[in-house]
Amino acid sequence: MDKTALYSKAFLESIQGLPEKKVLPALLRFKEVLKNREESHLYPRILRNIIASIEYREIATITSARELDKKLQNSVIKMIRKNFPDLSKEYIRFNVDEKMLGGISISYRDQMFDGTIQGALQKLIGIHK
Repeated sequence: MDKTALYSKAFLESIQGLPEKKVLPALLRFKEVLKNREESHLYPRILRNIIASIEYREIATITSARELDKKLQNSVIKMIRKNFPDLSKEYIRFNVDEKMLGGISISYRDQMFDGTIQGALQKLIGIHK
């Protein structure tokens, strides 16, 4: 891994979980660190890497028939992170689809878990979308 990739990865790890309003000040401090190390010439490439990583970060979507309480949300997050430990909590979204009969569906990357009542009924009678 080259220096640009290492610095990009280190910065992304350092801002994980930070509120958005604190990212820019962290980025400016990071620019100063590079300047002090006489590596400010790497900053444009590092910045492009950081922006690309943030723009293309994958989001896990959990859809349910009703809003899940915090305890149930945390249980679902725990289950997802067991399978995808690199997925941080801020990239998990909860949606409500009132047309669902019940259960939940989870989509992340190219995977889909259908734990809905409709999905179970479709499997039971052999109907696939």
